[in-house]
Amino acid sequence: MNVLTQTPAVWATFLLIVCRVTTIIMIVPIFGGRSVPAPVKIGLSLLISLILLPLALARAIPPSEEMPVYLTLVARELLIGALIGFTVQLLFTALQAAGHIVGLQMGFSLANVVNPVTADHASLIDQFYALFAALIFFTMNGHHALILAVQQSFDVAPVGSAALGLPPAPVMLGWGRDLFAIAARISLPVVAALLLADVAMAVIARSVPQLNVFVVGMPAKVAVAFIMLIVTVPVTAIVMSRSFVSLGEVTQQLLRLG
Repeated sequence: MNVLTQTPAVWATFLLIVCRVTTIIMIVPIFGGRSVPAPVKIGLSLLISLILLPLALARAIPPSEEMPVYLTLVARELLIGALIGFTVQLLFTALQAAGHIVGLQMGFSLANVVNPVTADHASLIDQFYALFAALIFFTMNGHHALILAVQQSFDVAPVGSAALGLPPAPVMLGWGRDLFAIAARISLPVVAALLLADVAMAVIARSVPQLNVFVVGMPAKVAVAFIMLIVTVPVTAIVMSRSFVSLGEVTQQLLRLG
């Protein structure tokens, strides 16, 4: 701590580290949700910054003492943190999109509740997938992978450097493509089963006109959907686990392209 008190440049570097880490914490759904108190977010950001301070200082470039230049470096750290946090948020958004598709097919989209992870209005299936994603995230030590990704970001984009821009447009479009691909892989089995249930109800309606398919069809679709949700839980866990494991690699590629 004597080095910190005697070296103003270290404090200036520490502030830049705090800017990057705090932005990530504020954007990541699990840590940045409205259900998490602000003191917890601030304390977690400071704690992670202190832990990563020695590693970041090893590659850091002494920041300029001129205020305009230093403010530019602060904006750069906020941009890097926003990019990393947005990358993590996309994984949860993909699972939420899958839940929205399934809930729409089940007819649950009419009953919206507040999602405790993303703090927005979502259907019951969206909430189930969001909580399931949070469970997978902590079960497979996704918070460790996130901290490791933050630490690796200081190796790829050192603090104090002025070289970083936005990723190319194909990369940003690729994020959207991957989002829909993950959502499709998760929701496709359930949606296919519900489509087959609709076809079966149509055949029954033609064969037995006296049967009210609107009364029988909805409970049947809900039962089929819940069965498929239980069956596809392992597949969903595998897809999300692979996405969280590759978090560090995706972050490094993102910052190298920037």
